[in-house]
Amino acid sequence: MKEKIKDSLEPGEEILWSAQPAAFKALDKTHKNYYIRRSIIVAIAALAVFAAYFYAAISAAGEIKWGVVAVLLALTAYAALSPVMDINKLRKCSYVLTNEKLLLVSPGDVRSVKLSSIPTAKIVGDEDGQLSLLCGPLAEKLPAFKRRVITLSGAMLEQSSGMCDRFVLYAIGDVQGLRKAAEGYLTIA
Repeated sequence: MKEKIKDSLEPGEEILWSAQPAAFKALDKTHKNYYIRRSIIVAIAALAVFAAYFYAAISAAGEIKWGVVAVLLALTAYAALSPVMDINKLRKCSYVLTNEKLLLVSPGDVRSVKLSSIPTAKIVGDEDGQLSLLCGPLAEKLPAFKRRVITLSGAMLEQSSGMCDRFVLYAIGDVQGLRKAAEGYLTIA
């Protein structure tokens, strides 16, 4: 992890705290309904697209292009499997607090937000007891079932001011360590 974030650190910047997300169940109470609804929506949308394609091909007396069907199947599979891929990616992430930034280190990249641009920070739990750090006013308004996905998206900044509107770290197991390391750098409610 340290090798991956080395290029993201400024001269004099020190790591104060780091951790990986706490263990969590993929289909816990907080996320089960979301994933079921999402799967139903993907299935209905896929059926509608396939039906429209086959209807258009047959009514135009054209032949069905199996390459198009293969692409549609691939897109449907990706849409159906993306939550599983997101969960696996999140489990491989690391969270890092430095004296200047909060970082999300994922397998593919490092996303960060300057502590000075975080107007609010709050630890909030969900139905399953997972604690998340919500930074910014938009993060505080998120429903609990969106915190996992939003964590992977990184920081969202307000365009005109550059202040952090939304940055989330899901499933923090070492909340006390984070609070202690953040003292004097980031006020966490």
